[in-house]
Amino acid sequence: MDADFPETPIPRKRFLALCTSALATLLGLLIAVPALGYFLAPLRGWMGKSQAGPEFQPIGPLDSLPVGQWKFASFEVVNQDGWEKARSRRSVWVRRNGGTDTDATVLSPICTHLGCPISWQPDRSSFNCPCHGGVFDANGKNVAGPPPRPMDLLESRVEAGQLMVRWQDFKIGVAERVPVRD
Repeated sequence: MDADFPETPIPRKRFLALCTSALATLLGLLIAVPALGYFLAPLRGWMGKSQAGPEFQPIGPLDSLPVGQWKFASFEVVNQDGWEKARSRRSVWVRRNGGTDTDATVLSPICTHLGCPISWQPDRSSFNCPCHGGVFDANGKNVAGPPPRPMDLLESRVEAGQLMVRWQDFKIGVAERVPVRD
């Protein structure tokens, strides 16, 4: 025999067992990796989201709103819970302020007392809650009745002339403005 190569032949039975184990491991990984990705996908979205809440949603062109007048506007919000997406309609009270082209106020139409819908009364220049007589002034500040705090101001911005709003639910019946996480 040649002195350069030591005689350590791998037995055929051991070689076939090694190949079978490698093939089984490869097949297992091909099945396990996508399955693991499927089950961990909601965590990836959850961990990557900031605590700021949902994304901004378009309300419409800011220049379509009359300056200094409240308008009731609706939009759609998409909530994702794991793999399930749920669409819901939300509404807000919007007023274009006269300061600049990007100046607007967006208020939640939900009463801070018990969650009833608030309506604008232009003849009285106030918001009124029909459930328990809550009254808010033209800027959303509570002035009469049981509401414990002003109407909830929602975060908004203007992008390319479109008014965008970030919907947020707040706890009702408390004096502090406490965001509700879904």
